[in-house]
Amino acid sequence: MNKQNDSVEKSIKTNNQLRKKLTDENREYYEQLLVYIRSAGLFYDDYEIENLLLQILQDIISAQEDGQSAEGFFGKSPQLAADELIHNLGKSSRKEILKLVGLVFGISSFFELLSTLTSSDRGINLLVLIKLLVPHTLLTIHLSNTFAILVIAIMLIGSLILVFIRSKKDGRMWWPFLPFIWILGLIGIASRLPMTESWMSSSDGKITAAVLTGFGFILFWGLTYLYLREKKE
Repeated sequence: MNKQNDSVEKSIKTNNQLRKKLTDENREYYEQLLVYIRSAGLFYDDYEIENLLLQILQDIISAQEDGQSAEGFFGKSPQLAADELIHNLGKSSRKEILKLVGLVFGISSFFELLSTLTSSDRGINLLVLIKLLVPHTLLTIHLSNTFAILVIAIMLIGSLILVFIRSKKDGRMWWPFLPFIWILGLIGIASRLPMTESWMSSSDGKITAAVLTGFGFILFWGLTYLYLREKKE
């Protein structure tokens, strides 16, 4: 881990400690501001964002000591305050733009692979990670059921760990993905277990898988909506 990453981690820990000094009202305001800035700051360097958040927190603590609320200091709307503070950072970092593109590409590849593993009769394109760049390139393998279940289990556990780690920085932004991921994964496992493989291949099994996938998709959008509404309140 480089020095800048160390500084980011240190800033986050300091932020978490200093936040305890805030009153309930000021903490609620600041945490809304924090979520807005971290969400809107995806195109900016983490070091810049965390330093900005720490500076804002210190300003609110100083204002609080002088008897002024965070709302009185920054205005009634945390979102408007966040937009203005982000705007003052200047132009987006090319590195962060590339990082976000990589993140989107990684998520897309993850779901492509997981979707493939949910069907026992579909092979995996080893070049799935460059499929968007070379769409007609195929190098397909078929995994044994045991190995495929192991891969799915690793992906499910990995997604849970990754979301937990990211939640320390991004709040609950990534939690809506989990139900959909786990439903797809469990469908994949059920499609490959000896006791359920035949049933999952039947029309009833396929209908059940389709309904569960649709339910997972609805859960994703529902949880995303609740998260965004919570941010606006």
